[in-house]
Amino acid sequence: MFRYIHSISLLIVLTFIISCQNDSKNYNSIQWISMEDAQDASIYDGKKIMVKVYTDWCEFCKKLEEQVLPDSTVITNLNKYYHSVKLNGDSDEIIKFSGTLISMSEFAKSLGVQSYPTILFIDPTGELILQINGYMPVSDFQNMLVYIGEEAYNLTEFHEFVADR
Repeated sequence: MFRYIHSISLLIVLTFIISCQNDSKNYNSIQWISMEDAQDASIYDGKKIMVKVYTDWCEFCKKLEEQVLPDSTVITNLNKYYHSVKLNGDSDEIIKFSGTLISMSEFAKSLGVQSYPTILFIDPTGELILQINGYMPVSDFQNMLVYIGEEAYNLTEFHEFVADR
């Protein structure tokens, strides 16, 4: 019975996420969701997960939020290739990752986050693809989103990928 209820709950969550992504007015913003919902949706549709790890006191986190994330190409690529998650590296709020309950701060530490902002790219199985520490300007961030999103990292180095674009 629990499995049936869990399946129905998962279907409802995924339907909501997909409908939000297909809603034309949502193309103008990043669709931030919880880690658990991102993993569930990622397993369903194969998209990767992009986690923005930040703190409230981090100036470069604010700069990323104000100067990079509002860019229309960044928004398009995030919504196309990823399920996006915000995670406060100082927070004791509990999240669920790969079936395990863990605080946001412990999750960040477990992945070696030592500076902010940090961007984590995670595959649908929960494995870390790449961790980027620090601020990136818009053009570099856009290129990285496509590089990971299109899985070019399996074929070429990032600097070669950028040079060919």
